[in-house]
Amino acid sequence: MHLSEPLKWTFQIANFLILVGLLVKFGAKPFKEFFLNRHNRVKEQLEEADRLVSEASAMKSEYEARLARLDSEIDAFKAKVAEETARESQKLLEEGRAFAARIQEQARMTYEQELREVAGKVKGEIAKLVMEKAETLVTERFGKGDNDKMVEEFIEKLRSLN
Repeated sequence: MHLSEPLKWTFQIANFLILVGLLVKFGAKPFKEFFLNRHNRVKEQLEEADRLVSEASAMKSEYEARLARLDSEIDAFKAKVAEETARESQKLLEEGRAFAARIQEQARMTYEQELREVAGKVKGEIAKLVMEKAETLVTERFGKGDNDKMVEEFIEKLRSLN
């Protein structure tokens, strides 16, 4: 069964129109959103480019102005550096003086401490010699009997406490 040529063309056109209708019904919104998003992105990029061009132009003007007054800025910079150098030198001198004063104070404190240590050692040595002399005198003056008597008195006192 052969369809006639015009009927065949009619079916093909109808199929095509149905396909186009389905594409329009179901695809129009996504295509519209796609192209709208694309349009918005291109518009944003153009606006960003315009903004960047404006910024670049402003920066160019600023740098041209700075170049025009560069000599005065260099002179001001030199003066500022000289002032800061003088201030830093003064600060270093003050710190050096303060450091020297701290060293002198530390040396004085060390001297006093060593003096106290030596005095303490001398006093200890004197005390030792006095104790040795006192021990010698006590042993010479107290005999064996005095020692035994003192031990017995001590033992009696201990017994009376219990």
